[in-house]
Order: sequence, then structure tokens, then C-alpha cells
Amino acid sequence: YKDFGSFHKLSNFVIMGNSGVGKSTAIKHIILSEFMKGTKILVIDPESEYREMCFNLNGDWINAAGGSAGMINPLQVRPSPRDEEQETDCLYQDEGCGLNDLALHMKNLEIFFSLYIPSITDMQRAVLKKCLIELYRQFGIVWETDISVLKPEEFPVFSDLYRLVREKAERGKDRQVYADLDLLLYDLAEGADSFIWNGASSITDGRVGDNRNGSITVLDTNALQETGDHIKRTQYFNILTWCWEQISRDRQERVLLICDEAYLMIDRFVPQSLVYLRNVMKRARKYEGALAIISHSIVDFLSSSIRQYGQALLDIPCYKVLMGTDGKNLKETTGLYDLTEAEQELLLARKRGHALFMAGAKRLHINFEIPEYKMMYMGKGGGR
Repeated sequence: YKDFGSFHKLSNFVIMGNSGVGKSTAIKHIILSEFMKGTKILVIDPESEYREMCFNLNGDWINAAGGSAGMINPLQVRPSPRDEEQETDCLYQDEGCGLNDLALHMKNLEIFFSLYIPSITDMQRAVLKKCLIELYRQFGIVWETDISVLKPEEFPVFSDLYRLVREKAERGKDRQVYADLDLLLYDLAEGADSFIWNGASSITDGRVGDNRNGSITVLDTNALQETGDHIKRTQYFNILTWCWEQISRDRQERVLLICDEAYLMIDRFVPQSLVYLRNVMKRARKYEGALAIISHSIVDFLSSSIRQYGQALLDIPCYKVLMGTDGKNLKETTGLYDLTEAEQELLLARKRGHALFMAGAKRLHINFEIPEYKMMYMGKGGGR
């Protein structure tokens, strides 16, 4: 199937399949098709599979595990797209569509801290929010501030937040709750995690330093794989909020976001992160953007505590590419998509390069045939 990916209008898609069935090659085939059409490509890459292809396309490879060259400051308030009044699928439906940039970002920070500190209490969360508002005020940032005119260096970082909390722990009321927050925030400001999050953002508009062209940006998170799950999920959410800014800032620019190994973004104890991902998928089409969910197993998205959100990520995409699988995953896939016996046998065969392609109500058995010139750009990461 040589022309897959040549969409007149970008659409969300999902690709599922076990290791070794040609999933990585199919994804790169689609990326190259969109790249040649001028689409801006963003890739969240947990396995360093896209690094060589990124360099071959003269793109930007970013070590998103932190450091001065790949810092995305979670405390930097990002301009939010202005929802039209008639829109019903706002990013945060429970709050309506009229929130300003700082108010929307405070909601993102609630998710950030819930992911990073799963044990945070309601009291600690409330005090932390109060400190954040005071900190932004110290930097001249209030509810009405026009965020778009500020530079990355004009936003606070975690060492600033830590300093403020320490001051309140040493003098003032409710010293104990501030002392507890002091301990919880230490790693972010001065400990091991400070190398990931404590610093001004060095990535702007998909560019680092003397950027080459920014047409394809790979955010490599491979160095995070040896860290704790809470750190991985927190950084993936932080990256996703940055990617949403890239998608939504220009309604005329085609942007495709590839979320490889998407199961790493799931935390069944903090479903808000999955809700955010689902809402981004629902809204991307209004900004000439699209989201691609790539993973090994549908089962990861269908845990009872997150099913209502995880299933939406599998249902919403117009295009679905189901590659070889078996066992419980095949059973869940069959139930979710109401597969026929013939379609189940196709997936069970696990033939490399073969897939069940679903486009709306149409279902096709396809075989990916990759042109030789594309293979030259793909590199050796992932499958061969």
C-alpha cells in the first residue's frame, strides 16, 4: 500500500501491533509522506528509533530527558488558543471556554504535580497553588498578562518556587504544611530531577539554538526509561503540553504529532493526563493538526479506571491500522472493533507489513510496500 499517509486533510490515526510486525516501518512511511507535503512533524520517541531519520531529514533532535539543550520549563505559561464560543469540546470542558492563559496553565500544573507527587494531599495542593499564584505575581505575571510577549527567561523556575516555600516554612503561619512542601519540592529544585525541569525553556517553536529548519522535531525520551514511572509520566505530560502549543498556535499550519509507545503516558491513578490527551485529539482537527497514537497493546488503554478516556483514543481516529497480535490483546481488539473471523485470522497470522486498515466504515487488508528511496531515509532505529 504505497500511498498511505497522503491525506488531503490531516486526520488522527492509531497504529497497534506486537513487536516485529513492521509497525515502526509503517509509521516512518507515513511520516515521510507527510514531510514531503510540508507538514510539520513532532515525534515523542521513547526508544531513540527516529534519531537517524531526523538527522537524514535535516531536522531537530532533542534530548527531552532534560539538560540545558532540551529544557521545557513546566512553570512557563504558554499562550492558549482562543476557543470559539460555539465550540463544545474545549480543552477543559468543566471550566468553560473563557479562561485566560494563566488560569489554564494552573490547571496543567495541577496535573503535573499530581503525576510527579502521587501522594500529594488536598491541603498541600491548595497551599502549593497559593504559592504559585504569589510566585507569578513576583515575576509580574497576573491573570490579565499577555503571555505571548514574554521571553522564556521572564518566567519563574522551580528553584524560585522552592525558595518561596522555604521562606514560608521558616516564618509565617502553617509552617508544617510548608515544611512538608519543602521536602516534596527539593528534588525538583536542587536534587536529581532538577536537571529535567529546573531551568528556563531552551526549546522554542521546535527549535534549539541555531535550528536547521524545524520541519521535523524528535523529542527523544530514551534517557528517561531508567527513571521512576512518576518521572516518565510527568515529563511526557510536560512535553505534550508543549506539543499542543505547537499544534494550536497557527490554524493554517499542518502539524502531525506522533506519540510512540503511547501507553507510557497513561497513569490510571491520575486520569486527568489521559483526559488532556483525549481532548487534544478531539480539538487538533480545528488547527490543521493531527495526533497519532502508537502502541503495542490495546489492553493498556482499557483498564477499568481509565477505560472511558482510553477507549476514546482508540475510537476517535478516522484511520486505524491494526497489525499482527494475539492473546488477550486480540480478544480486546475483537470486542472493541467487532472483528470478523477473517479479520482475526489476519491479525493472528502476524505477517510482517500486513495490517487491517480501517477508514471510517471501510475495512481493507493492506500490505505496506515501501519505496526504496524512503528506506534510505528511515535509518536503522526500530524495525528493519
